[in-house]
Amino acid sequence: MRLKSVLFAFSILAFAAAPALADSYKWGALSLDTEKAEKEPFYGVGGADTEKEAGDIAVEECTKAGGKTCTLAVTYEQCGALAVSGKGEAGWGKAPTKKDAEKQALEGCKGDSCSVVVSDCNAE
Repeated sequence: MRLKSVLFAFSILAFAAAPALADSYKWGALSLDTEKAEKEPFYGVGGADTEKEAGDIAVEECTKAGGKTCTLAVTYEQCGALAVSGKGEAGWGKAPTKKDAEKQALEGCKGDSCSVVVSDCNAE
């Protein structure tokens, strides 16, 4: 019985000492492979406490996904979105809501066949 109590106490301490996984960051960023802005382009999403770090992570994630010429498209403190046409046109947006960021991205894309490929919001 004593062993069970010790193991239970140890598991509670281990859980309490574990770092919390951060689902929200101050800054978010989206990057895109500008060489291949197709319907399903390579892109990256980054989140961090600084704008630069979020951008660096987004470009790194785009490269890991297979992008060859990944470029930082947008950084944001609330929501961001990327849209592409499949014919080389691309647009981005940032706004307080995901819906508004996606609308801006589609307007910036300017192609008839543009669609949002990724959108993201920080939960700060």
